[in-house]
Amino acid sequence: MKATLRRLVPTTKAQWAWCFYDWADSAFATSILAVLFPVYFAKVVMPPEGISLGVGPLRWHTHAASLWGYTVSASLLGVALIAPLLGRWADSRGTRKPVLLAAAFAGAVATSLLACAQAGAVFRALAIFIVAYAGFSASEIFYNAFLPHITPESEQDWLSGLGYAFGYVGGGLLLAVHLVLLYHPRWVGLETTDQVVRFAFFTVGLWWAFFTIPCALWLPPNPPKPATSVNGPARSALALWKDLRSRPRAAAVIVAYFFYNNGIQTVITMASVYGATELGLSTASLTGAFLMTQWIAFPGATLLARAAERYGTRRVLLASLAVWCAVVLFAYGMRSAVHFWILAAVVGFILGGSQALSRSLFSRMIPREKSAEFFGFFAIGGKFSAILGPAVFGLLRDLFGTPRPAILALLVFFLVGAAILAALKGDAPSLDAAPAS
Repeated sequence: MKATLRRLVPTTKAQWAWCFYDWADSAFATSILAVLFPVYFAKVVMPPEGISLGVGPLRWHTHAASLWGYTVSASLLGVALIAPLLGRWADSRGTRKPVLLAAAFAGAVATSLLACAQAGAVFRALAIFIVAYAGFSASEIFYNAFLPHITPESEQDWLSGLGYAFGYVGGGLLLAVHLVLLYHPRWVGLETTDQVVRFAFFTVGLWWAFFTIPCALWLPPNPPKPATSVNGPARSALALWKDLRSRPRAAAVIVAYFFYNNGIQTVITMASVYGATELGLSTASLTGAFLMTQWIAFPGATLLARAAERYGTRRVLLASLAVWCAVVLFAYGMRSAVHFWILAAVVGFILGGSQALSRSLFSRMIPREKSAEFFGFFAIGGKFSAILGPAVFGLLRDLFGTPRPAILALLVFFLVGAAILAALKGDAPSLDAAPAS
């Protein structure tokens, strides 16, 4: 019984703090990024006739789903470009923890300010969202970088999966509160759905900030590395490139992650706006579907982590990508709310596990003393893919007048990523071998 209980809870204060950060910022990932803000933006902030973008003759007309995709891409571009340099700087100065906290609290404040988003204020709302999403994305780099510092290599699959499990429970709890308030707004003195949604934005920021406090108290500080002679952005970039070339398997995982995370992130960021604009689902129905995803994701993340310990991280990750391919094919023919709920259930089971195993697989291949730097490279794979996927989705939606060709295009990303990951077979024992019992 004690051994079983140990598998379900962290064992040190640092591990508790690390897991609670996933609990904290997952409220942004669910209530803001995946569910409430995309729908609110599409139905309230964005004019129903769409808007025109561009300068002079270089203008085109766009609608909510496309503009949302472009915005998600733009909000990640700066983070992706500076992530490795920022990580290298944090490692060398011993500021991994302060940068994590600064990004987290900046993102939390911007999230609460989304409560000010009003109908028609398209670019103001999107500007606040970009700041919030940038804070979320930057904090994830340094949060991930703590993994090899707070648990031994043999337990990284377990702790990585447990972190995602905490996140799904925490994000799911707050999303459940928001769902209840959508049906009973007068419980908090509100009258309309729009008022409840803006109130939800404010509470997400508070939730994120409050549950980040354990990180400030319990995460270990990292000592600075000895000063080096590398100065200036150009030389720093050259040193970064040399570090990455010295770890070819880590580089291959980054490239694979870049491709298949395209599909994952596009599903996460575009699902709710697709359900609202193409299937006509209500905010309450979409929130309920994503809430179900959160609760299914908890056992999904932990079960896939246990499977990885038995069968090997890479093999289980490849199996999850095969399921993602099936998800894309099912989504292409999706026509009703029932189909959307079925899709949400399957995605919930594999979402946390595929992301957690990607993180733990990469963490085994990097030097501990350069974890923030290498997770900055990992962020390039993650963030640039999160840029490309939604942008491609929006572009194909504008070109074809329907999102279905964009959905089918996601299949290419999953297949290419899986092929690169499969080609790593035999390169390192840690890729496939389960720990000795």
